[in-house]
Amino acid sequence: MFKPQFTLNFRILNILGSIERLYGKIQGEKLIPSLSMRLFQENQILATHYSTSIEGNPLSPQDVTNVILGDQIPTTKSEKEVSNYFNILTILPSYARDRKPMTIDLTEELHGKLLEGIEEKKALGHIRDGGVFVGHQTKLEIVIKHNPPFHTSKEIKVVLDELYVWMKEERETHPILKAAIMHHQFAYIHPFFDGNGRLARILTTYYLLLEQYEVSKYFIIDDYYDIDRKLYSDVLHSADKGDKTQWIEYFLEGIATSLQASIARIDDLKRSNLDNIEGEKRVLVTPREEEVLQIVIDKKAIKTSDIEESFSVTRQQAHALLASLVSKGLLEKFGKTKTSYYKLLKDSKKERE
Repeated sequence: MFKPQFTLNFRILNILGSIERLYGKIQGEKLIPSLSMRLFQENQILATHYSTSIEGNPLSPQDVTNVILGDQIPTTKSEKEVSNYFNILTILPSYARDRKPMTIDLTEELHGKLLEGIEEKKALGHIRDGGVFVGHQTKLEIVIKHNPPFHTSKEIKVVLDELYVWMKEERETHPILKAAIMHHQFAYIHPFFDGNGRLARILTTYYLLLEQYEVSKYFIIDDYYDIDRKLYSDVLHSADKGDKTQWIEYFLEGIATSLQASIARIDDLKRSNLDNIEGEKRVLVTPREEEVLQIVIDKKAIKTSDIEESFSVTRQQAHALLASLVSKGLLEKFGKTKTSYYKLLKDSKKERE
């Protein structure tokens, strides 16, 4: 049975309080949908850049943006890494809405998507069955930073399942603390031969989404780690000895810093778009309508049946939601029969240009 060791000290409680205050401030921001969508997309691109950069990907933020928003098919390993990572980030919100549980199956699925086109097919989505170490090689020696104690797929699946059971059943630990604990424990187990760091950050993002912390929409968790990669690695592996307190403190500091940066970016976006905002018809979007817009962003186009299934509502209720967004100038309807579908108004305009 997995039971993490850490001390719930004053520093942790203090940073947790700051995180909740900062997150509440961001949630309270009155952003028109166009700015909200822009912030969401920019955050996903930045998260992709930082998380892959930590692992040595050489692409700059502009390079990553070009790969993701460009029309060309990724060809190099670096391009495929960022494309795969971004594609996973785009599907996580829909997985969270469907309450897809954290399991070994999900872990293997995401690993396969992460390394698709990069590693051999036989290595995709399969827990390793052999030894591995974390470290680097100098001219004189191999420096081993971490030697995971689990060497067979059977052993690894047992300890990974214990972690996920604890994440699901533990009720007394704050969700953000659980995210920190899972981040380290996954890296400590090191379930695959490659991709463990990126997958640890993806799963951390996913767990926070499950706990209603809207990562990417409001903030990202990877930028702080990329500031000092050695410090990130050192503090992460300090928990290998058993006590996770120092790592949890660092993890919380990272989220608080990212939230502060997001607030500053929101202020910049609002200032830079002030003329456009004042000239644009301000519309009030309900929380449920925001969720519908998010589904449209994820899927590019939706039908009434998509809303029925996503929210367990009647066809009439789904139609009313979509009709409201059409009337507010945010969606455009195509077709007049049961095969009709809806797209973001700005996307449909681009297609006609």
